[in-house]
Amino acid sequence: MIKNLAIGGGSNRAMLLALVLGVVSAVLIGVFLSRADSGTSTSPGGETVPVVVAARDIPAMTRITQDMVSVNRLSANAVLTYAFQNTDSVVGQVTQVPLVSGEQIVPAKVTATGEALAQFGTNVPLALIVPPGMRGFSIYVNKVGAVGGLLRAGDHVDVILSSTVKSPDGQTATGTACYVGQDVEVLAVAQAIKASGAQGEAGALASSSTDPEATSATLSVTPEQAWWLAAAQEDVNQSGVGRQLWVSLRPFGEKAQANSLPVCHLTPGS
Repeated sequence: MIKNLAIGGGSNRAMLLALVLGVVSAVLIGVFLSRADSGTSTSPGGETVPVVVAARDIPAMTRITQDMVSVNRLSANAVLTYAFQNTDSVVGQVTQVPLVSGEQIVPAKVTATGEALAQFGTNVPLALIVPPGMRGFSIYVNKVGAVGGLLRAGDHVDVILSSTVKSPDGQTATGTACYVGQDVEVLAVAQAIKASGAQGEAGALASSSTDPEATSATLSVTPEQAWWLAAAQEDVNQSGVGRQLWVSLRPFGEKAQANSLPVCHLTPGS
């Protein structure tokens, strides 16, 4: 009788232990499957890191602006090697390949503007020189109007429109002038485009050359200034003074603008 009870008690303990182990195993499997289904990080402590991604599809050879990128937090083991972690490192660079929305951005997919320019050698597209939000607009210049033919791509100038105002009887004429823009960058003189500036603004300016025979200068202007210049050049001629655009050379590095100067107020067809 006693022997049978001992055997029965041992069997009960074994069954109880097996039951406990089964419950623990089920709980662990449930936790694992729950993590897998939710897509959470399997890195230690659920660590996430900031990563710059494309906020929308971006074509190749596009200069990246702030609205094109965003920062997402991804699990550490899902982040690509060398992926950018802040947008300041990406904005202003040029895409080398198309980027799709949500794609992580790494150095191999973008390049600095100066490096992008170097890929074109001496045949640099002017579009890569135009700053974001600005427009490249060409005006007619002559040797006198372009600081004696000494204007260089990379210079900064003030743009002035001169014209004549006749008296009511038409017997006399008075000269007048107004400012179209101040601190305007010269992107090109004739077909000589501004250097990339890899050695700084002074180095880029020094590598440019003058062209006394140039008859055009391409300026970096706002869309509104481009409209003004188009209106101002309606009857600009290539001889004499009359109604003409002039460029006034600014000292290197001077950015100050005078508020007391007469400003042109042009209307369509004026």
